[in-house]
Amino acid sequence: MTEHIPTQKLFWYCYELEKYETTTLEQQVIEKAKLAGFITDIESADNLSKLAWIKKVTKYAEDAFKLEVAREGEPLEITIGNFENFVVRRDKQVNDIVELLVKHILNAVPPYQA
Repeated sequence: MTEHIPTQKLFWYCYELEKYETTTLEQQVIEKAKLAGFITDIESADNLSKLAWIKKVTKYAEDAFKLEVAREGEPLEITIGNFENFVVRRDKQVNDIVELLVKHILNAVPPYQA
């Protein structure tokens, strides 16, 4: 016998699923970079360069995440039962990419010379 799912929960799931599927990992990373003030909406050469770098790093990270999922053999289909796990996983991936960006920025700092 299947469990009855309340209508309100189904609507919430549909709304959140739509939001999840229409928002990319790249968009979420860029949003965090904007919140941090690392990039802005201004179309300057420096800002566009940073944005292109973020997109490139995010693309590599996405490829790595896809390979990791394939290696682990986890199911890739979203269901009501595992949707929250997908959201948590994506949040972790966004934070992992931001952390990777931070490490690269810090590693690029020139040494101090007195």
